[in-house]
Amino acid sequence: MTKIKDNLAQHLNRRNFMQGLASVAAIAPIAINSAMAQSAPTSTNESSSVGRYLSIDGNQVYIEDRGEGIPIIMAAGGQNLVETLRPLAEKLAKKYRVITWDRANLGRSDVVIKGARDLDMWSDQLAGIISQLELRPAYLIGASSAARVAYTTALRYPDHTRGLLTYLTTGGGIIGERLAEGYYYAFAKIAEEGGMAAIIKTPFWADRIARNPNNKQRLLAISAKEFAVTMRRWGSAMRSSDVMIGIDEGGCSRLKQNGTPTAIVQGCEESVVHRKDRSELYAKLTGAELILTPTGYCEEATTGPKYEELILRPEVPESPEFRAYEMITMMPDIIDQFIQKTEAGYKQRKLGADAFSFAVDDTNNEGDNNNAY
Repeated sequence: MTKIKDNLAQHLNRRNFMQGLASVAAIAPIAINSAMAQSAPTSTNESSSVGRYLSIDGNQVYIEDRGEGIPIIMAAGGQNLVETLRPLAEKLAKKYRVITWDRANLGRSDVVIKGARDLDMWSDQLAGIISQLELRPAYLIGASSAARVAYTTALRYPDHTRGLLTYLTTGGGIIGERLAEGYYYAFAKIAEEGGMAAIIKTPFWADRIARNPNNKQRLLAISAKEFAVTMRRWGSAMRSSDVMIGIDEGGCSRLKQNGTPTAIVQGCEESVVHRKDRSELYAKLTGAELILTPTGYCEEATTGPKYEELILRPEVPESPEFRAYEMITMMPDIIDQFIQKTEAGYKQRKLGADAFSFAVDDTNNEGDNNNAY
């Protein structure tokens, strides 16, 4: 663990934090998550008052529900917990209804090991949250892995999606394979060699149990073979050759054809994780609005709070010295501007609050499937 922390500190001192994350992902992202989890705060009174469980397909999914108005749904990026979303959620909740949630196998939610892809399972859960809370259609917002969940849900459940905005979106190079190794292949090997008894002792899955004790029996009820097969199947779906991990050119075209109002924040020139060229390709193929890289978006300082201390401490405000995932200072304004622009687009097309597409089919605008505002 000391070696892992030293590696993490070394990468955080680089100009581009996300490039460092790509490098450590292949080392031991699960152990890093464990280090952060050990310093995780207990729930505050505020979070306990807004947090609750929903039953989605027989599985308990933890959500936090804030504010009133137009609904926004967000999951955390990476393999992070809902805590990392609280600073952003609390700001947005002054104007919108904001639902944040722990995906299956992360945070307080139930462990669920099944399905062709993790993204399919998570998008089913997201659609279930929207339907159960009667929020359809809602704005889907996400960074990194949560961005993948957002655009997968928009593809599979277009009528649930009022608008789609992603940032720090991941793709290109070999990042898909690196993440697959750390997220899934490493656990497949542990299960094959030591069975599920070995799995529940790993820091990552032990933390899932600590946050939700029911997960111990859920894990032990799965055969090691089934677990390993699923881990390898999920890992193989993380392809760097896709436009962005989880969405290929065909998926981008379908998203455009659906008329889903879409935007993406431009990536970073030097990043191997959230690449500028891939964000531009995604925007071209989907017809998305490309939001130019904001000042400071790709920069990290060499001093300031350690990553594992800050990212799970919602009481610490985001600072200009530290920007990662949901704590990016300018994101509330970017999200607000996207929603206001999209709402104006619906109003211009004389579409109501239940509309989920700019693909208006009438005598004045027949077959308009673009995302122009």
